[in-house]
Amino acid sequence: MDDYVANFPEDIVNEILLRCPVKSLLRFKCACKIWYALIKTPKFVQQHLKKNCSPLQLLIYNIGDALDDSCPMTLISEENSQTFLGMKYVIGYVDGLFLMEGEINSATCCALWNPATREVRSLHLPSPIINYYSPDFGLGIDPLTNDYKVVYFLPYEAAVYSCHRDSWRVFKIEDFDKPPPFDKKMCRTYGTAYLNGNYYRR
Repeated sequence: MDDYVANFPEDIVNEILLRCPVKSLLRFKCACKIWYALIKTPKFVQQHLKKNCSPLQLLIYNIGDALDDSCPMTLISEENSQTFLGMKYVIGYVDGLFLMEGEINSATCCALWNPATREVRSLHLPSPIINYYSPDFGLGIDPLTNDYKVVYFLPYEAAVYSCHRDSWRVFKIEDFDKPPPFDKKMCRTYGTAYLNGNYYRR
């Protein structure tokens, strides 16, 4: 299959695949190594997102207290809804990728969900050095590497999760005599704007 595909100009293959729906692309990833490598590149993902950008009617928000940053969420028409048990809040949204937070067995948990591909990635949170604080989360993208990142905040601890590396980088302060160095307000989302390919928060 790889030898057969290699006879087609790369730019033509790219244009054809960009016009395919996500479900077809998921199948084509298994067709040959060349297509798999192309479909997985951040550049192709961004191009496909721009060509096929349309509103998704998959979530129902129940907006309660206007002062609360998060909104309770109900999933509809999702075959693998069992994956989302305990996930109650949408914390952030970037390029069709959702960051969700919830509670399972009295422990805070979060996950990344791509409704288009129906892929879910549960994030195993770092063990906090102080257990009685509730963490805050944020979602963003590094424009230099096209790496989606999750930020995790506690008063004396912060961590950054990289989707590319599938790992956390943890920053801890163990001098509890000083004021907490990490302000949870740094992670609050009071509005997101998209301009020239970048997301901005306030």
